[in-house]
Amino acid sequence: MANQLTLLLLVALLASNALALVWLRSTGALIHPLSRQFVIERLVTAYQVADSLGAADAQRLLASMGSADTHFWVAAEAEVEPFAMHPEEQRLSDEVRAHLALPEARGISQQLERVSGSQARGHLFTPAGWAPLRLRSSIGLRDGRYLNIVQHPVSAYEMRRLLAYSLPVTSLPLLLIVVFFMRRIVRPVKALAQATERVSRGEWIAPLPLSGPQEARDLTTAFNLMQERIARHVEGRTRMLAAVSHDLNTPITELRLQLELLEEGSARDDMLESLDELRAMVRETLDFVRGDAVQEATVTVSLTELLDDLAKRYRTLGQPVVWNGGPPLCCQCRPLALKRALTNLIDNAVHHGGDASLRIYADGPEMVRIEVLDHGPGITPSWLEQVFEPFVQLSPGGGDTRNGGGVGLGLAIARACVQAHGGELTLENRPPAGLCAVVRLPAL
Repeated sequence: MANQLTLLLLVALLASNALALVWLRSTGALIHPLSRQFVIERLVTAYQVADSLGAADAQRLLASMGSADTHFWVAAEAEVEPFAMHPEEQRLSDEVRAHLALPEARGISQQLERVSGSQARGHLFTPAGWAPLRLRSSIGLRDGRYLNIVQHPVSAYEMRRLLAYSLPVTSLPLLLIVVFFMRRIVRPVKALAQATERVSRGEWIAPLPLSGPQEARDLTTAFNLMQERIARHVEGRTRMLAAVSHDLNTPITELRLQLELLEEGSARDDMLESLDELRAMVRETLDFVRGDAVQEATVTVSLTELLDDLAKRYRTLGQPVVWNGGPPLCCQCRPLALKRALTNLIDNAVHHGGDASLRIYADGPEMVRIEVLDHGPGITPSWLEQVFEPFVQLSPGGGDTRNGGGVGLGLAIARACVQAHGGELTLENRPPAGLCAVVRLPAL
């Protein structure tokens, strides 16, 4: 935001300077005041010389008064024939006439133009419009001849000189001051955006300090209050679920003791099996709630090394897990929580697919992609999303069943963990057979 505002201010300053320059060139004086006074003085002096001295003496003196950019001569014909002069030229002629006290019968004709021959107030966006000025004058003498003069006055508003003054003297200090205050205003907003991104990954941070303008302080206060309320809500929910899961163990234990006293038989075994499944669900739920309640610190972790540690653990246990290494990719995460999510995915691959292969690579400039692949039967496409619901288990054909090695919380826990890190977990079928669990996480 600060960079955009700075660029916008810079464009505005350049535009204002350009508009001011156009306005001055269109309505202001064309000749610099000092140069204008010098032009008038030389015209008056040259006229007095030409009108009071003889022809030969006047010609010599006028020649000595000339220079590289000024030329005086006396001729029978006027260099500038009488015409309807522009206001700038008329004002200059009136000043010369006033200095010389000439009657109206003595004609004075002056034409201000560019050295290219174009009009003095020509088009601004062409090189000819910025060419140097040239002033041609013809003043009638008493003997009927004309004093002709060609001068090159200094322009009052040259772009190079104006910008060389206005940009460093006025625009640059203004730009620096505004940029300083803009950064002061934007700084708390930037800190708030970074804090929001951290909270979206499941982190809890200390309340942000109030700084900046009143609007930024109000926004920061609202953020701190929001985080406090969310934390209080999550804490209350976690305590309630933990209490419920814990209290369920008491009736389950009592039911099991009563079932143990019954005579042995298929009905008793079925009830004991169902009770064991219920106990496992409660245990997994309680573990999930406890894990959600623990606020593990977020650190920078090498995902490649994390996968290497997991692969070594499974190889030690004799599990068919293939890992051939990968590029050094890192992310900001809670290591134990992420390791638990990946463990659930690998366990599912080994249990349902018979093996697991791990791969990691960069998925664009901002994401890391981790794949857990197996060679099992895959999942019916209509169930690829439903398997992430809690307590959903699939039969080999892809339908929902309650028979299996788990209670159906593994994928739900894994997706919740990945999403808490700002990532996404999806499942994809692999032709001709197999399943691929895709974990996408923000990269550093």
